[in-house]
Amino acid sequence: MLAVVGALFANALIAILKLVAAFITGSSGMMAEALHSIADAANQVFLLLGLRFFRRPASEKHPFGYGKERFFWSFIAAIFIFGVGATYAIYEGAVKLSHPHPPEKLQWAYGVLAISFLLEAGSISLAVYQEMKEARRHELTFFSYIRESKDPTAKTVLLEDSAALLGILIAAAGLYLGEHHIAPGAGAYWDGVASITIGLILTVVAFILARASRALLLGEAASPKSLAAITEAIQSHPNVVKVIELLTMHLAPEQILINAEISLRDDLVTGEIEETIGEIEDLIRRAEPRVEMIFLEIARKGSSAQPKLAAQHVG
Repeated sequence: MLAVVGALFANALIAILKLVAAFITGSSGMMAEALHSIADAANQVFLLLGLRFFRRPASEKHPFGYGKERFFWSFIAAIFIFGVGATYAIYEGAVKLSHPHPPEKLQWAYGVLAISFLLEAGSISLAVYQEMKEARRHELTFFSYIRESKDPTAKTVLLEDSAALLGILIAAAGLYLGEHHIAPGAGAYWDGVASITIGLILTVVAFILARASRALLLGEAASPKSLAAITEAIQSHPNVVKVIELLTMHLAPEQILINAEISLRDDLVTGEIEETIGEIEDLIRRAEPRVEMIFLEIARKGSSAQPKLAAQHVG
């Protein structure tokens, strides 16, 4: 939450500064960066909506809760990056190349880009700090946590801020090369190229975020590490003969649903089976605290799988 709020205020201020500089200088690269920051600020609002709505309790209409709200709003953010940031940046660059006019009063552009770089650096530093804390809590390295995490909010902020820093450097390079006429033709050439390059970077970022959110919206399974821990926990119970099937799905970044079919010893009576099921659920939660719902089916020799009497909800 803190990283998202920090990014929202930073991007809102940066967007205003870049818009002013874009109108003063007439730089397509600055306009592309302004639209980039506007898209980023709007995306922070989308992420905050996801953080708010996913906390709603489960209802009769949504018995598994609203955890996937976070995945949905992250997907909307990815679409917004492409629709507002990327397409306009590419369009603006193409217009500049077809109707070149060199930017003016570049000291404004350089000053705004320098301030923007500092603000973006502060925003990404806050995001990295927050994710390093989460990585330590999960006993993972920073990069391992980022790779395994199902939290789209953190990945969105990190990717957006990284793209923003890269975009600022590209916009500055375009202005510098255009100012010194290091180009085949007019000095406006590199300004247009910078705008198109920024648009292509935003396209890649949008695709990465949309792909990750899509996988989670469709029902992505828990990580192999979590699956191994859950399987080992079930098999550690002395009454369990075999784990026949284990299905998992992320309901939210920190919420996992489990549906498992297991085989128990044949000599167990009904009371012992119910006690065993409760003990298995405790073992599962100790092995993977993020488990939110557990559905167990007991398979017996010579009969079809008989489902557990009730699914247990956590939290």
